[in-house]
Amino acid sequence: MAAGSCPALAQNPLTGKAAAETTTVPDHLGDIVITARRRPELLQRTPVSVVAFTAADLEARSATNLRALQNFVPNLTFAPSQNVGEAAANVFIRGIGQEDFGVGAEGGVAFHLDGVYLPRSLGLLMDLVDTDRIEVLRGPQGTLYGKDAIGGVINLISKMPQPDRDRRANAILGSYGRADLRFMVNEPLSDRLFLRLAVGIVNRRGYLRRLPPLAPLALVELANGRPINLHSEGDDHGQGGRLQLRWLINGTLTADLSLDASRKRERQGPNHIDLILPNSGDVGALNALIRKGELPGPEITNALAPADLLESYAGGNNFTNQEFWGGSVVVTKQLAANTLKFIAAYRALRSHVGTDDDGLYFDLAGSDFEVTQHQVSGELQFNGVSGRLNYTAGLFGFTERPKLLPSHSITDVFYTCGCGYPPDDIPILTADPRQLRVKNLASYVQGTYQLTKRLSATLGARYSHERKALEGSSYMVDANFRPTNIVLATGKATHNWNSLTYRADVQYRAMRDVMAYASIARGYKSGGFNVRGEAGLPNMGFAPFDPETALTYEVGLRSEWLHQKLQLNATLFDTEYRDIQLRQQTLVEGEFTTLIENAARARIRGAEVELSALVSKGLILKAAYGHLEPRYLDVGQVRDLTLDSRFERTPRDSFAVSMNYERPVGSGKIELHGDYSYRSKEQFQILPAINDQSGYGLIGARVAFRPTDDRWSIALFGTNLADKRYRTAGRGTLLEQAGFAYSSVGMPRQLGVQLTTAF
Repeated sequence: MAAGSCPALAQNPLTGKAAAETTTVPDHLGDIVITARRRPELLQRTPVSVVAFTAADLEARSATNLRALQNFVPNLTFAPSQNVGEAAANVFIRGIGQEDFGVGAEGGVAFHLDGVYLPRSLGLLMDLVDTDRIEVLRGPQGTLYGKDAIGGVINLISKMPQPDRDRRANAILGSYGRADLRFMVNEPLSDRLFLRLAVGIVNRRGYLRRLPPLAPLALVELANGRPINLHSEGDDHGQGGRLQLRWLINGTLTADLSLDASRKRERQGPNHIDLILPNSGDVGALNALIRKGELPGPEITNALAPADLLESYAGGNNFTNQEFWGGSVVVTKQLAANTLKFIAAYRALRSHVGTDDDGLYFDLAGSDFEVTQHQVSGELQFNGVSGRLNYTAGLFGFTERPKLLPSHSITDVFYTCGCGYPPDDIPILTADPRQLRVKNLASYVQGTYQLTKRLSATLGARYSHERKALEGSSYMVDANFRPTNIVLATGKATHNWNSLTYRADVQYRAMRDVMAYASIARGYKSGGFNVRGEAGLPNMGFAPFDPETALTYEVGLRSEWLHQKLQLNATLFDTEYRDIQLRQQTLVEGEFTTLIENAARARIRGAEVELSALVSKGLILKAAYGHLEPRYLDVGQVRDLTLDSRFERTPRDSFAVSMNYERPVGSGKIELHGDYSYRSKEQFQILPAINDQSGYGLIGARVAFRPTDDRWSIALFGTNLADKRYRTAGRGTLLEQAGFAYSSVGMPRQLGVQLTTAF
């Protein structure tokens, strides 16, 4: 959780320096130890483009959910999904990612929780509970991480059980009825067995208000066949916890057990209708029925697209129910200068989401889908040192079964009102379960050889084999929208893919605190099937598509100056992006379907710069900037896509600046923080739309007091202080067909107070 830091008593394992007391005002920039390359290293000595946030960094930014990452990491998008809002995440790094949340979609950015790979985008916008640090690795990480690490990796690392007793509670009260409670207990059960328990409870009302319908309420409910739902959207209600045990079996053998679970019971993510075309698509058909007197008026016009992004006339589905749970066992054996580690894990999720996408009190479009997923993974890692060679090798096995269950309901006013469908638009209402089986096996090795005192070289490779099997069917539904036993179609598909990914780099330490490197790295994103399919297509249209690949050339500088008072890091990269999996809605053999093809090839060039400066004792200024220049080189047969088209979810410019100031005051110290982040224009889909987001900036601030003994702290904070209205996702490219465009909306201004105490 974003709680007050525990007293730091241990030494930095790489520098041997004792950590400072939390109330000591720093006189130099600190060292951050990361495990981006599967072994402890100083951030400044790692030849990868990495941004790392410690627990203190997250607390200073009032970041208690992963969605905040995109505000502070240039060239990263970590935002809600287009269709299901807060239920799933869109994650892109350097223009590479995945905007689809379906069971057949693979992420372009690999997400790891304490070393365990999480493949589904559902639930990734998780609350932070007892977090030690977050590492964002930019660029392909195909050797040590492999599967779906084509754009980069996000590592979420929890705090581990410690030999000293510590108990902390953290409470936040804030805007929109926010009331969060997080607590942690670290208890030594013996001199070799330590327990750590962390629990978080979050509560906040929604911030997008649903307005009552303009038509008579009773008549609207009669037409829709259900009551109008006027609950606000975008609330936050969840509980989560983690139990950890660390057993020091002997001086060289350690076992770590972790069990965690979380639960969400929320309304849908905030969804705003941005534009209505009264005579187009389903809206035009709806207005035709209103003019005939078969549905209550007035007619639907653009007046039902409120000017305020925090208002909506939606009245349909409005819920997000999710559970996530899992456990892992990590056994670590020290063998002289070598380390052998085995990680075994099981994870599962269940997600049921119902949304009203059209933003109208009549049901035209919505989502109601339920997904379950189970996964088992195992990894054997060996880290060693032999003379000048530092190496890592491993074996990885992974299997999962994501399943889309039959929908419980279908929202469609044309069906429920008994008015009849528009001419030439009579759909067959169906439920469409899907089940996918995935198996991934891989082996990898990477070594760094010290050629001279200043020069070293790294070479690594990974070979992956993946097999996927898909089964699907389409059932008729009854008058209550429940699946019947009438099967319209079934389909099956299997496919195997093999991938070789690699990395090579050279590092030159020009001075003690100045390192330059050049690297080449290849990554891949898994292939798959057109899982949605259509009943009228052969084998339901379950055609395979191949993996994406990215080959990145990168040069970087990592430097410290003025006795660790100034850090300057810079990275330039050039990526060859091939076999891009593009999703479009199109006609296939006369059937309108969602089709994913390896339809494009592109080149992405860019830069990242990070600067940290200790201006005076206690005052630290930081700045980070990212720039991207993506360009399509081939677009295949994708309709309306050209070589000049922009990339989706890829602002060309993004930057963040922050200030931290600490000053002793009486029996403690005061901490001041301020930050500003900016993202340039963002296109939400592969084609431009009326509701793409123009550039915007967000302001945050925090003031805290912490006594010398660090037994408690109190802070006042604010995020989005200018109360900027902005969109985080949107759909508007099928405007003529649907008759409307809609978007997800970012959080408005939030003010709060946070109290942390030991007990």
